[in-house]
Amino acid sequence: MKKFIYFIVALFMISACDSDLLDLESLTEPTDATFFSNEEELDLALTGVYNSLIWLGGYNLPVQVNMDNGATDIGLVRGGFSSFDELGAGSHSANSGGFLNIYTHMYRGIGRANNLINNLDRAAEVVSAERLNQIKYEAMVLRAYFYHYLVFLFGDVPYTETVIANPLDALLPRVDKEQIIDNLMADLQEAAQNLPANVEESNRVFRDVALTLHSRIALYAGRYGEAATSAQAVINGGNLNLHPNYEELFTPQGEGSAEAILAMPFRDGFGTLPNFSVAQGSRNFGAYSVVVPTQSMIDSYEATDGLPIDESAVYDPKSPFENRDPRLKASIITPQSEWGGIIFESHPDSLEVRNVDGTIRGRNNDSRTVIWPAAFCGYLWKKYTNVESQLQNRFWSDTDFTLMRYAEVLLNYAESKIELNEIDASVHEALNRVRARAYGVPVEATDSYPAVTSMDQSFLRSLIKRERKVEFANEGFRLFDIRRWNIADKVMPVVLYGRILDEANAEHVPDIDEDGFVSYAGIESQYDLNTDARFPNAIRVFANPRDYLLPIPQAEIDTYRANGASITQNPGGY
Repeated sequence: MKKFIYFIVALFMISACDSDLLDLESLTEPTDATFFSNEEELDLALTGVYNSLIWLGGYNLPVQVNMDNGATDIGLVRGGFSSFDELGAGSHSANSGGFLNIYTHMYRGIGRANNLINNLDRAAEVVSAERLNQIKYEAMVLRAYFYHYLVFLFGDVPYTETVIANPLDALLPRVDKEQIIDNLMADLQEAAQNLPANVEESNRVFRDVALTLHSRIALYAGRYGEAATSAQAVINGGNLNLHPNYEELFTPQGEGSAEAILAMPFRDGFGTLPNFSVAQGSRNFGAYSVVVPTQSMIDSYEATDGLPIDESAVYDPKSPFENRDPRLKASIITPQSEWGGIIFESHPDSLEVRNVDGTIRGRNNDSRTVIWPAAFCGYLWKKYTNVESQLQNRFWSDTDFTLMRYAEVLLNYAESKIELNEIDASVHEALNRVRARAYGVPVEATDSYPAVTSMDQSFLRSLIKRERKVEFANEGFRLFDIRRWNIADKVMPVVLYGRILDEANAEHVPDIDEDGFVSYAGIESQYDLNTDARFPNAIRVFANPRDYLLPIPQAEIDTYRANGASITQNPGGY
């Protein structure tokens, strides 16, 4: 309880520190002359830095979920999703408010970290050097975490490691993205060398957090040698393991598993909680189903023989959910599957919903014939949709949202080694551990899952793209992946199709290319197409190269101009 009281006090203190500055207030939090004088005050300030990990957007969902569903090919949203729905529909601009909120939120976290790092020496006489160092390096890792979102979303951005008290001093120029990445990588290496290998308190920054973030940033930046080295260090450290049950990992039962490295924490009664249940859940439980997976997401899951469905001998469009990678039904609620005691069915002709025992429950609110926006593509996200919240008609869930987990480390390592063309048994081991876990079997049980044995770089490049797409679906990785792979201009400007409506007569299989792009050319009539004008996000638009970066918020440009300075805009005619 003491920690929770500290948490609330910290939130109050930090919000009170925010001045009335306009767009760059996030770069500064005024320093009180007597604060940071003891360990308790340092802990309060550090809690404030951690609090910036809580980052919610449309429907109070983590902004990472807004990104995946609003602006990539794997999901669809219905309005108001941190402007990523506008990005997906091509209607965004430099005035899109969600992008300004992201920019401001990240700089606020950076400002808090800088304030703490630059002032913690005030307590040097009463706090041990070991404790001061741990606080410093925790804050440095969190600062790097906030910066990595800025550079991979916006490109070149203002960079500072100091406390800025004068608003005019905050009118900093944009710094080359690669230079910022150099700084982040150096900070994370230093932190990894000084942070403890383990911590008793859950969800605190420790060595593996720094190394995992270092690996992620290096991978995103195409620095594959560094990415592989950091991922290997985490693997060799032996502190982490995959949770044995993939589906359970995203439920309350999966919290605190040996796989989670860092999470966005939520607790009933403390702060705003994410509305996964109302945003993603079944309308038969009073939810709205405004965030849903697309048909191309469904078709991206391999068949049980380890092949894409367009190459598999065991895939049948008449039974499209059978003989599939188990992560499909673990992540997505498919038609005729059980959910919360009912049989979920999204077909427009299905006007009544049945209980699992076959009895009629009532009208089927998951059919758009009954309620117009229901189950737009015919599917619902199961991942993070808390069934207990559904059954209680509760619109919120306090399940932690995982920001880093061990599966990412394994796939970062595998991809980096593949790109370096250093393919060996360790690459197969990393891939197969993730794939075996999906099937709920040990990695050595190679007859029970489609184990990877190929040494061909081209084949493995295609496989890793499919693997990341399905392993991390609805977790916030897809936008960064399709940008760094330079395939966003291929996978994004499409119409988002829904389920097969006449499975009994289905015979077509979409083409899936080496990048995992699912094409319905020539077979569109087999799939549901809901072009209701109230779903503008369903018709995707992508301007190349403009949409590979978000625009610098116009409010920032205007603030600079009003104070006699300037900051450049990203190309694209904003």
